[in-house]
Amino acid sequence: MENLNNKGRLVVGSLLVGALIGATVGVLFAPHKGKKTRSNIAKGLKNSANKFKDEISKDSQYLKDQAMNFEHQLEDKMNKMGTSFKDKANELLHSGSDHEMIKK
Repeated sequence: MENLNNKGRLVVGSLLVGALIGATVGVLFAPHKGKKTRSNIAKGLKNSANKFKDEISKDSQYLKDQAMNFEHQLEDKMNKMGTSFKDKANELLHSGSDHEMIKK
């Protein structure tokens, strides 16, 4: 889980730094007028936001899948343990009926 948090921070940081660098370079070397440059910057930011949203969606789906997998594994283990406990209890009950208790 900690690795996923670090990965998420790295993705967010990388996107923000990339967006800042891209915007700065775009403004400095823009071959177009201001209005066109602002439009291009806005499109670039929208694209970056969409990529970020997609990454977050993928990460959240991954987390959901992992949680479901863990839940299924836990349910299987609990069912096996329950069956094992029932078998042991039945075994003890049946073995106890064959022997007479010694009274002191």
